[in-house]
Amino acid sequence: MRWASDGEENGNIAFRIEKDRMVLIYRFQLDGGEWENVKEMVHFDRTPCNYGGYRPWFICPRCGRRVAILYGAAKYFLCRHCYDLTYSSQNEGHFQRMARRAQNIRERLGSPDAAGLDIPRPKGMHQRTYEKLLTQVVKYENLGWSALAMKIGRR
Repeated sequence: MRWASDGEENGNIAFRIEKDRMVLIYRFQLDGGEWENVKEMVHFDRTPCNYGGYRPWFICPRCGRRVAILYGAAKYFLCRHCYDLTYSSQNEGHFQRMARRAQNIRERLGSPDAAGLDIPRPKGMHQRTYEKLLTQVVKYENLGWSALAMKIGRR
């Protein structure tokens, strides 16, 4: 697998799937230093699903956790715990969190760019559901503005 930027190749990785593991072969360069060849083995696990079949998991090469996603944040592919990665929502303040919630509801209503409450009811949506969602938009926006005002007032 290869990837490029502006037509110039800037990375590639080869992989081989075996019975209970995947072998990754790639090159790594830290901050413009020397390229280093890396061969990494990532083991698999699987758990049974409630209605048949199995769910595959990666086993983190460093900590041994069973995870759905490994991240190539540095030299090796590891879990988010080993790289101490956070979700963007974990770094949000109260204002941003409330604004995001209101925006998500606006998107659900089909009008992410509407100003104020000028949001038409989507076709097929019950009036009661529509009104409940509009009430939530107002609630989250008011909570967000209050949080922002408190933060500004503390300075």
